[in-house]
Amino acid sequence: MSIKKMNSFFSNALIQLGWVESKSSCFFSKSICFKFRRLSSPLGRKLRSAAGLSLGLLWLSFFLACSSARQSSHPLTIPNPLAAPLLRAEACFLQGKTCLEKGDMPGARSNFDRALDLLMDGAAGGPHADAGMVLNDYIEKIAAIELNYLKDKNSPDNGQDEAFLDQVIATPLFLPSEKDILDVKQKVNEAAVVTYSIPVTVNSQVVSFLKAFQTIRHDGIQRALDRSHEFIERFKEIFRQHEIPEDLAYLPIIESGFRVDATSRARAKGAWQFMAATARLFGLRVDWQVDERLDPFKAADAAARYLKRLYQEYNDWYIALACYNGGPRRVNKAMRVLQTSDFFEINRSRHIRRETKNYVPAFLASLIIARSPREYGFETNPAEFVFKNSKTVTVVSPVYLNRIAALLGMTEAELKRLNPELLRGITPSHVREYRLRIPMSADEALLVGLERIPANKIPKYDYYRVRPGDSLYAISLRHRTTVGAIKRANGLKSNLIRPGMRLIIPRRGE
Repeated sequence: MSIKKMNSFFSNALIQLGWVESKSSCFFSKSICFKFRRLSSPLGRKLRSAAGLSLGLLWLSFFLACSSARQSSHPLTIPNPLAAPLLRAEACFLQGKTCLEKGDMPGARSNFDRALDLLMDGAAGGPHADAGMVLNDYIEKIAAIELNYLKDKNSPDNGQDEAFLDQVIATPLFLPSEKDILDVKQKVNEAAVVTYSIPVTVNSQVVSFLKAFQTIRHDGIQRALDRSHEFIERFKEIFRQHEIPEDLAYLPIIESGFRVDATSRARAKGAWQFMAATARLFGLRVDWQVDERLDPFKAADAAARYLKRLYQEYNDWYIALACYNGGPRRVNKAMRVLQTSDFFEINRSRHIRRETKNYVPAFLASLIIARSPREYGFETNPAEFVFKNSKTVTVVSPVYLNRIAALLGMTEAELKRLNPELLRGITPSHVREYRLRIPMSADEALLVGLERIPANKIPKYDYYRVRPGDSLYAISLRHRTTVGAIKRANGLKSNLIRPGMRLIIPRRGE
């Protein structure tokens, strides 16, 4: 623990205990901490270490002195094992509320998560009678606070192509009663109503997500179900071809809300939320011309092959899903440390990320809803179809999309909507023919006379990795192009760039 953190922790503890009225009453000021922090030499590090130990001893002496001074008015009691975690959890909880009031939702979530982790760690330290009550109380308080804030902010249609999964994993969990869990178990076990192709476990986590999806996430889940009508039968067919359970075809409900253009904070893309490296591993092309993660059907085929490989390795669909979300490395480590392949046992540990812990129960809850939507308060209203009334034709490549659109009597934007994987205004230059999706009513005979773009006219691009101090203007001068051309090539809406970004730079004259 750093000196600053130690000072802050003990100061807050004294204030909570009523032994001092403010941090200004404490011995060690921030200026002293700052001076120690500036010592970066080996000698300085030793001094800081010694200072930290001395500081701890001084605080211990101070506590003992205060206890002795107050002994006459406060009889000696056995320390509460939950006191320290509770104080720290309360501080995180209050900080989370402050972040929420400022509109800093990521900061609020981080602090709320930290508060719950501290309480769970405290409860795990021993069989304390109050541990469960305190933890449940905080869960209810956090859920109530976030409920009001998230009620109108849970739509994936918020002007950004945000992946729905980013919102799902941050959903505040409810605290279902035993009756709630039993009711859902009875509904799921009614084989006459619906049968599932994968095991469906019903526990407090699954029911918690189910309740959240019925309330604060209702609108987002409803829109995902509406969009699913266009894709679900084709996805199920793809999964059956790969001989894996067709219920897994509902995975995009929580991955992307069935949005083809969804992009996560981790830069995973498409309805199936593939990272670029994983997409390439399973045969999807990702480059400056084409990103097949955005083709929902090609991505579904890759997802089916990936899930099948994971199941063949682990022989458990819950573990396979956890690996699909968080990667095998963390899951393998958790299985090795805990000596178990039971997902919900691993879920109770701290060896996998919170996102992966929530992923499987969230999917099970969404599957239960998707298979019986009306039973859980959802409608079946298909959204506007984009791909369903289309067909694929073979055209020579590369060709300009605006040329094809003109021949078919449609706009280039409409054609690109049917072919979201095409990032530029041309079909790929690395192939001689390309399977292009066009409206079902279009006359494909109109495309017979298409001619390829001559090799010397094909747009060419370079890659550039942004360095500290770079600006779009400086980069454009260096590469003899324009800021507007760079922004168009990279889909940038502003001039804001950051070190490490990989930009596509149009070559001069293109």
